Amino acid sequence: MLIKQNYYMKKCKDKGDKKVKILIVRLFPNEININNYNVQEIGLAKALVKKGHQCDIVLYTKGKERQETIEVKDKKSITIFWMRGINFLKNGLYSNKIIYLSKNYDIVQSSEYDQLYNIKLRRKINKKLIIYHGPYYDKFNKEYNLKCNIFDMLFLSNEYKNVKFITKSELATNFLKEKGFKDVTTIGVGLDKDKFINNVPNKDIINKLKDNKKYLLYIGKIEERRNTLFLIKLLKNISMKNEDVKLVLIGNGTKKYVQKVFNYAKELNVYDKIIYFNKIVQNEISTLYKKCDIFVLPTEYEIFGMVMLEAMYFGLPVITTLNGGSSTVIEDGKDGYICNNSDVKEWTNKIEYLFNNKEKYNSISKKATQKIVNHYIWDSIANKFIKIYQKLLKE
Repeated sequence: MLIKQNYYMKKCKDKGDKKVKILIVRLFPNEININNYNVQEIGLAKALVKKGHQCDIVLYTKGKERQETIEVKDKKSITIFWMRGINFLKNGLYSNKIIYLSKNYDIVQSSEYDQLYNIKLRRKINKKLIIYHGPYYDKFNKEYNLKCNIFDMLFLSNEYKNVKFITKSELATNFLKEKGFKDVTTIGVGLDKDKFINNVPNKDIINKLKDNKKYLLYIGKIEERRNTLFLIKLLKNISMKNEDVKLVLIGNGTKKYVQKVFNYAKELNVYDKIIYFNKIVQNEISTLYKKCDIFVLPTEYEIFGMVMLEAMYFGLPVITTLNGGSSTVIEDGKDGYICNNSDVKEWTNKIEYLFNNKEKYNSISKKATQKIVNHYIWDSIANKFIKIYQKLLKE
């Protein structure tokens, strides 16, 4: 396997700190389409490379191992190493190739504390290892909770608890600290605004979403975890007070559950108030955000929720539950709302208040955009990662 050799150690022009060579390893064993999926590893890697550091990525593949180059700017690039692994109960198990590859880097950033391959990384490259963790305890997430309990009984040693962690949310930080991990820092997740630079208008969206209506927007899987049936109940409740409100529903799910959602909408006589797209391509998504008014996400459990960042970036007030992303990004009542995920009256009142109070709507919209632009674009988030990388190198 060819390994990129063009690494260098010069001083950064801006801070005088040495350039850091980082290998980001996504251990979760699912093969992703990097053209259609918002890959957090790529967003972070691009931001690090723009700042003069070296960053490459390991991703899981079922197919042939290969390398792929992503150009960034000024002749700089990211190499993606697609590596074969074994999917063992949602653990990515890999050969020693990642260990050999890691010798060319100062820092190896892997994912999730409970991935079995992290035990191997800790033993082989302990002082280079940082783990970027997202999940947290939630009663809804029974399968993950069981997996963690088994992992803790078999592998959670005092030595492993000394590994440095970065988390995606405050909830994830609390989750790890309760297990005894000592060095945990909450940073969050960034938004890759480059995804919106070359967006094109979606004529279908423009034709279906008229200016004289008010639109609630949901983007995500249509599934029990996202509490999609609650959206239908919410739509019914709002429609009784405001006939102009419609729900724009974007996403797919199992055929059985999607049909259950639409049958429920027919039962409540709000089926004609739903505008449904099972998929919107990334370069047309900005049309959707610009045409809608309020983003709603009544999820039972969310590691972070990139769609919240996108909605806030485009100035949509977000109403959601307490979850990974909202616990870290949203200041309730100032740049969004965090509601009880079963109280339809509370959600209805918040939506009606925003529709009827233009001053408050504009205030939340402006503050939401400012927060994302100033603190949750990958270029800003990357600075926090770099500080932790450099601290680890000094140690």
